[in-house]
Formats: sequence, C-alpha cells, structure tokens
Amino acid sequence: MSKSRRKQVEIVDVTFRSPHQELSEAEKEYVRRKLHKLARFFHKIWTLEVTYELVRGQHHVSVVVDADGQKFHYDDKGHEFRAAVDAVVQKLEHQLARYKEKLQKRGRKPREEVIEAVLSEVPETAEETPAANPSIRRTVRVPLKPMSLEEAVLQADLENAPVYMFHDADANRYCVLVQVEKGVYDLIEGLE
Repeated sequence: MSKSRRKQVEIVDVTFRSPHQELSEAEKEYVRRKLHKLARFFHKIWTLEVTYELVRGQHHVSVVVDADGQKFHYDDKGHEFRAAVDAVVQKLEHQLARYKEKLQKRGRKPREEVIEAVLSEVPETAEETPAANPSIRRTVRVPLKPMSLEEAVLQADLENAPVYMFHDADANRYCVLVQVEKGVYDLIEGLE
C-alpha cells in the first residue's frame, strides 16, 4: 500500500512592514498561517512581504508575493484586521490560480520545476572549469537619495533604467531595482 506524498511546501521569507505600529506575534502568526495557503499553487514561494497600517479605523493590509519568479500583489482594507487579511489572501489565491492555469494551458511548467529537472540531469561528478579572471570594465558612481520603495519604482520607471540603486528610507537599507520587463522590477535588498 503506497501513499502519495505531497511535495513539501516551502516559503522562504516573510517580511512584515508596519510603519506606525508593530503587529503582535499572534497577528503575525495568523498572517503566516493564512499565507501558507498560497503555497499550494507553487511548491516554493521565495518571498512574501506584508505591509500593515491602521488609518482612521481602517486596517490596510498589502501583500506582495514572489512565486515562480513572478510578482503578485493585492491590498485591501477593512474594519477588522483578520477580515482585511482574509480578503487579501483570497484575492491572491485567485491571482495565483489564474496564473498557474495560464501556464498549464500554454504547456509550461513553473520555473522551479524546470530548474529542478535540469539540476537532476546534471551529473554530480561534472568538474567545474575555472573561469577566466573577472575584471571591472567601468565604474559608475551613483548618489543614493533616501526615498520610499514606491518613489524608487516611479523614478526607475520614469528613467526607464534597467538597474536603479537607492537607499530605502523606510527599511534603512540599500536596494537595487532590476527591470524584468516594462513596469516590472525585481527588488534586491542589501542586508547588514
């Protein structure tokens, strides 16, 4: 008797941002538990970024999901924290389901499955060939103006910059936006 095992779901990183008040551990755990439902669409979700604000009695919840190399975002507000979280997760589930359905219609597999298949085909005894000595072609100096993430995305979009460095004033760290396609960026955050 063989039991079919589901793939282990992995969520790599959950970041909470709350500029005016910190979420309690119970609220964070509630959000994590709800967001874990999103992992059923992809067996690896790279990052989840949750932003929370209480404005005039309204709980504003925003979630950005990086799954399969794609960014998904939704925000909502409600009179109760849990209701706002539930609404955001429900909408994100819908977005992820539609995206996965599109992939299946096109006959494509999610990026993680393709990477795993390629890596499993590479023999482990393959020797790495040493690369030529890397060199620096040119140096570009950039004045890093403190700004919010939203300002940086707008500025990068206005400049049509393939790479845009800035100092994230909210998170107090250096960041780089890399343009994936027009209006879509990957965010690289520097850690200390």
